[in-house]
Amino acid sequence: MRVERLYPFPVAQMEVEAKKHPNANLLWVQDEPANQGAWPHVALSTTEAIGGTSVDNRVLRRISRRASASPATGNHHLHEDEAKALMVEAFTR
Repeated sequence: MRVERLYPFPVAQMEVEAKKHPNANLLWVQDEPANQGAWPHVALSTTEAIGGTSVDNRVLRRISRRASASPATGNHHLHEDEAKALMVEAFTR
């Protein structure tokens, strides 16, 4: 499911979609570091709405770059390596 709007956060819609795929892992994948981008809002929204970062009683896991003061590494090759690692992790879970 692709989330286009963060507020109001579509927790109910995520629950409906998750129930269609009961054996799927629930992942939030973002290119930004963990402390940037949408993840802080997503974690807070799901916690407030359903009492934890879970959807359909499954944990919503984050896949992102590690927390950082900067959104990019400053090194193009390292940035590309990190982006590739994110995609590998997202599609092998």
